[in-house]
Amino acid sequence: MTTSENGPNSFHEVELNQESGCLICTALKKFQSDCIQKMNDQKPQSLCSVHTWLVAKSVDAEAAADILLGMLDLALEGESYGSTCEICSWVEQREQLESDEILTRLRTPAYQVWFRENAGLCIPHARRLFDQIPEELRETIVSPVKKEARALKANLIVLLESARAGTQTHPGVLGRVAEHLVGKRGLQIKS
Repeated sequence: MTTSENGPNSFHEVELNQESGCLICTALKKFQSDCIQKMNDQKPQSLCSVHTWLVAKSVDAEAAADILLGMLDLALEGESYGSTCEICSWVEQREQLESDEILTRLRTPAYQVWFRENAGLCIPHARRLFDQIPEELRETIVSPVKKEARALKANLIVLLESARAGTQTHPGVLGRVAEHLVGKRGLQIKS
């Protein structure tokens, strides 16, 4: 297996690079999933489109029907129009906690070294942290994002050339690029 300075030269190498991702998005996805799984205990009255579909898809039928019935009644009464999504609010609060935790840890040299070598952030979360971190630590945020972007660009070039040649393409690359650009699927990230 050979790798150029710009990234992988084969789809096998592309597949090996599919495991990384944004630290904050990963934590938020788990938190969101935990919130959805606890819908038997929590009965939100207002959900956005993404979270309404997640409840319909992921929560057991009895709990989902109960939640959606309550939302439907409120919608018919006109009470829920324009309301904010309760799960989005919980996720936003958790997003700030996760960001604050990384910012605190980035003040220690050992974490800075680990972060540069191992951490991944999507562009929206990198921008969020970049705006909050002292100027002398900004390169710690920028370096891994640029490294990931270079690898993704190389993967996209391999995919594009293979697709143009009519050989098998690797759709996972497109998902990884989408995640790097806008965050994990199913999360509504505000940059």
